[in-house]
Amino acid sequence: MSTLGTKMRRDLRHRAWQYAAVGITVFLGVLMFAASYDAYRNLTLSYDTTYDRLAFADLVVSGGDGGLATAVAAVEGVDAVESRRQLDPPMSVDGDRFIGRLVGQPTDRQPAVDRIDVIEGTDLGGADSDQVVIETHMAEAFGIGPGDIVEVFDGTTWRQLEVIGVAISPEYLWPARDRQDLFPLAKTFGVAFIDEAVLDQLPATTVTDQVLVTYADDAPDDVEERVRAVADGHGAGSYTTRDDHPSASTLQLDVDGFQEMALAFPVLFLTAAGMAVYVILSRTVTAERSIIGTLRASGMSATDIRRHYLGFGLILGVGGAALGVLVGVAAGTGLSEVYTSALDIPDTATALYPITPVIGLAFGLVAGLVSAWMPSRAAARIPPAEAMRGPTTGRPARGSRLGRLPLLRGLPVRWAMALRGIGRSRGRSISTVLGVVLALVLVLASWGMIDTVDILLDRQFSDIDRVDGLVVFDAPLDQATLDDVGAVDGVERAEPTATLGVTAKGPSGSYETSLTAFEADTRLHGWTNPSGGLPETGILAGVALGDEIGVDAGDRIEISIPSLATSVEAEVVEFVDEPLGTVLYVSIEELERLLAGADPAVDGSVLAEPGVGNAAVLVTGDRQDVLADLGTVDGVAAVVDERVLADTVDQYMGLFYAFVGIMLLFGGIMAFALMFNTMAVNLAERRGEFATLKASGMPTSTIAWLVTGENLLLTAVGIVPGLLIGWLVAAVFMQQFTSDTFNFDLRMHPTTFVWSAVAMLVVALLSLWPGIRWIRRLNVGLVVRERST
Repeated sequence: MSTLGTKMRRDLRHRAWQYAAVGITVFLGVLMFAASYDAYRNLTLSYDTTYDRLAFADLVVSGGDGGLATAVAAVEGVDAVESRRQLDPPMSVDGDRFIGRLVGQPTDRQPAVDRIDVIEGTDLGGADSDQVVIETHMAEAFGIGPGDIVEVFDGTTWRQLEVIGVAISPEYLWPARDRQDLFPLAKTFGVAFIDEAVLDQLPATTVTDQVLVTYADDAPDDVEERVRAVADGHGAGSYTTRDDHPSASTLQLDVDGFQEMALAFPVLFLTAAGMAVYVILSRTVTAERSIIGTLRASGMSATDIRRHYLGFGLILGVGGAALGVLVGVAAGTGLSEVYTSALDIPDTATALYPITPVIGLAFGLVAGLVSAWMPSRAAARIPPAEAMRGPTTGRPARGSRLGRLPLLRGLPVRWAMALRGIGRSRGRSISTVLGVVLALVLVLASWGMIDTVDILLDRQFSDIDRVDGLVVFDAPLDQATLDDVGAVDGVERAEPTATLGVTAKGPSGSYETSLTAFEADTRLHGWTNPSGGLPETGILAGVALGDEIGVDAGDRIEISIPSLATSVEAEVVEFVDEPLGTVLYVSIEELERLLAGADPAVDGSVLAEPGVGNAAVLVTGDRQDVLADLGTVDGVAAVVDERVLADTVDQYMGLFYAFVGIMLLFGGIMAFALMFNTMAVNLAERRGEFATLKASGMPTSTIAWLVTGENLLLTAVGIVPGLLIGWLVAAVFMQQFTSDTFNFDLRMHPTTFVWSAVAMLVVALLSLWPGIRWIRRLNVGLVVRERST
């Protein structure tokens, strides 16, 4: 083995714990990349496999006349077209009443678009009008299957339907009712597929006509634009692309999250690893000046010296990255399988992606070489004669500026020494402060995500959505029925509400959402718009609508209402900033005026019809008992416990919390490794100083207190900028999860900053412990002999 090879082997063994900490840092960073990237690719592949197998619609057109399907089928690039009807009626299973969904299906064949995959029982082929196939999430929520009974209110009476099958649908891989109701409560939503002819018998004002479209693989780029133009000519009311579909868009949020994580967190971790390598090698080069000078004087070239120190970065970077790729690829496959299993995705597709190890190894290689470049370059440029004279600058020693402050003159010697130690070596102090800053960034980037979700969901369900229960009726809601609801013991307030599925159209496009009407002086919703309430005229809109369709406050928009076969124009008065959804709000009186002036006009009484008009209630006392009593009121079809939504959201966010929790754990490990490296190098660099102090009679305990005090002071200095920069980085990360569905601007508990600061001080103490033990065992005679040679 060559001289430099032997030296490298001995150096690695001598500083094994420091280099191991760096290697672990690289390992974790590359592991996170490989696991996140492969999970992102695997989830995309899994979803696409199911979508292709079941012919998931590329576009859903709602409304339009009877010739729409034929006209769309003739558009170049359209592969398949299917017409159907859809209804959201009151439903009941074993006494549990809720607002469900009936989807029309042909009984003589599978539909050409949005097919269903029957996994239990039989299909609708040959079924009579009193038989249905239910979607898997409904079967699981209610514990029912073939042979059980589902009741449906058809507008006049409750109708019993026999379940003959359970099926998977590409539309409900995530069981969302719509884009504004992504988290259906347990036993409050279910989808059943029924003979199309049954829906033809129901009132037209409650049923939505739809045309489903898929595109050919070689379709022209403007095929959707052509389809929309044809559909507009046939009176279509709204459009939902696959990307905007409630289920697909929700699942895509997780895919996008994995994609963002595949880059953001590894960059942070590898930056930390690079800094650790830089600190270690810089201090090593400083400590080995005389050795470098001897090697150069013995004929070793500057290039050999540079390659030697670059080799440390190469070994740590590539070695850690190689192990990270191996574990990360396996973790990515496992993570994909766990995720699809938890969400009941029918097709779990995994693959090996050659690009993953290539990028992972490149990450490690770049992190190692870039961080080692400056120290290796500095080592190669040291003149041999100057290096062999030892660490002298040729200038008289003046001490640190901090040590000359008058404030220090009255302090005890041990405190003055600790403070002077901070200013004596700027490089050492700066590296410690930077280590603290980067460690806090790693921790807060994850902790900020958890805090944001916690704070904003609490705001949504405590300050904004105040409704305790939603009462659904089997007949038009009138004042007498509303009074009966309000008279139930425990009901503090009962108000009429109305909800319609709509499409808002502006200069930059259209957006499918819901329009919810409240009384003008409602106490059931907290308003976040500047004026703090519903306007007398016009509407309020979720803040994301402005970017979605290109409108500002004061602009007028067209609102299409497919279920009423009409559209209205209204002014967007102000925007509301709500964590969940992008909903339109209006007063009931204003909505009645808008409908009266619509084209065609619609009587305002439609807002009291079942499926549109409901009663929202605030309750006191035992909520469950009060809601149960409400279910006994004449005319009540279902009572929905709105407070359960918060628990349901927490359940659905469980995977998010778990993933970010892992990031927080890794960030904590990284913070410790980074600070351990920085402080271990600092202590090793001062080996001669500590030996001199011990030889002069200073007790080891006093030296330990000096070291602890100095490093805790440096840690405290790094905490403030670390908290600030960590907050900024966390804000950038949270923006990756913000969309029209989730408005997650960063929010953090004040205690998070306190605990993060305390954690850094604890980590600093823990990382100093091995070094203090080393000081206790320091052989003064050996150090003196080494320095004299």
